[in-house]
Amino acid sequence: MFEMTSVLPVHNAISEPWFDAINRDVLLLQRDPLTGSVQMYPRARVVGFPEREPEWIEASGRATLHSFTVVHRSVHREFSSLTPFVIALVDLEEGARMTSWIVDTPIENIRCDMALKLVFREIHSGLKMPCFVEA
Repeated sequence: MFEMTSVLPVHNAISEPWFDAINRDVLLLQRDPLTGSVQMYPRARVVGFPEREPEWIEASGRATLHSFTVVHRSVHREFSSLTPFVIALVDLEEGARMTSWIVDTPIENIRCDMALKLVFREIHSGLKMPCFVEA
């Protein structure tokens, strides 16, 4: 049988401030200090400008659903007990797009362009992540 490796995120020096904030129920984004453009996922440098270091900013928690899929059979055993679950591409108010989970929302209510609100959930033992609910 095909065996998937773990899908749990890796903590490193670049992502550690992000994970520390998540544990305090705060979502951090990175912003270019010169242009104000926002990037998501954490990186050591501003995308397209390797000479610049991004600064951390707190996200508002408001977002719009760009796209989603309902997972009925997870190929990752870590998430099998959670099916069905919704994985989404979410457009944050600040301009970045991120992959996340939609939780505590009936699947039949989920639609593209719906307003979302940030929440935090433990999605795996000891792993808290940013998720979204219908606003």
